[in-house]
Amino acid sequence: MTTRVALRRDAGRIGPESGPWIRQRQVAKIWGPPDPASLAQLVDHRDVVLGWGLLAPDADIPLRVVHWGAAPPAEGWFERRLTAALAARAELGLAADPGTTAYREVNSEGDGLPGLVVDRYGDDRVVQLGTPAIAARRAAVLELLGPRTPGRVFVIADEAAPEDPAAILEFQEHGLWFSCPAPPAQKTGAYLDQRDNRRLAAQLAVRAAGPLLDLGCHVGGFVVHAAAAGVTAVGLDQSARALEFARRNADRNDLTSRTSFVQADMFGALDHPALAGPFGVIVFDPPRIATGSQGRERAVAAMARSLGRLLPRLQPGGFLLACSCSHHVSRPDLDAALLAAGARDLARVHALGPGPDHPVWPGHAEGEYLRVNVYQRRAV
Repeated sequence: MTTRVALRRDAGRIGPESGPWIRQRQVAKIWGPPDPASLAQLVDHRDVVLGWGLLAPDADIPLRVVHWGAAPPAEGWFERRLTAALAARAELGLAADPGTTAYREVNSEGDGLPGLVVDRYGDDRVVQLGTPAIAARRAAVLELLGPRTPGRVFVIADEAAPEDPAAILEFQEHGLWFSCPAPPAQKTGAYLDQRDNRRLAAQLAVRAAGPLLDLGCHVGGFVVHAAAAGVTAVGLDQSARALEFARRNADRNDLTSRTSFVQADMFGALDHPALAGPFGVIVFDPPRIATGSQGRERAVAAMARSLGRLLPRLQPGGFLLACSCSHHVSRPDLDAALLAAGARDLARVHALGPGPDHPVWPGHAEGEYLRVNVYQRRAV
């Protein structure tokens, strides 16, 4: 029996343009067995079939559409899409670049596989099974990835798993060596969505001829890239374990003389002498502080307070990278935080996001979660 998800009459316009997520408030009724391993049929209030999707009946998003149309996708759709996602990364040239061995191979809805994320770290892979429907396909995922993975496969499922302090991922990025704790320590490892932005920040620091400050530095990606470009760099993070890896990464690349790290809260006073500045580049990369639309105003206010403390430390002609990893905090919200912080002499010069290994499906606004606005201070 096929499970059917019936929409309310007032569910709004539903189709490819509205994105793949069907929310609980849009659903009138779910008929049939709650089997996450099978595709469920999406019907409107007139019983017209709109599409097919992955079921999680008790979740806020009970259905994630994988195929629009009355007929279901052909048998084997899941394996074909997973194979196509891996091939797409090869076409980008990422698999053939010996200087960059960490990148995203499957990006959930962006690859038509909602809830599945696969990241490559050298010979290892990290697999995130983010929904019950994807967890039910665990065997199919590992059967396809296993023969293609020379090293280990780390699997992150919905349930909490204890961290193994001895489990470490090693990889290269733009010719630099890095290591980070293996999951579930921090997302899927090393924030691969910022990979290209780390290299750009280093280039901007060279252009500004001033040191770089990274707030929320994690394992030191921005810092190490800047130091490798010949720039003095300072990283700040609240996590002692993250900073342990950051120092290790600087040492492995022979960059300890140009790097320093501070353990502190990026939303705190920032009164450590190493943070005094002036800096040629400041990277403000907070954690996700708005988990819903209701928290957006509080998040913008918190960012404005911190940016107010940072702006006096940015040298004339210098660059500020303001980041948001929540789709609820938009690019205009980052502008608003900057204006609320008192900025009157900065102009936005870049609007960045993840690299091409993080595709976003049109209509899926929630998939565009990372926004990086780059501002430059007027020199005069």
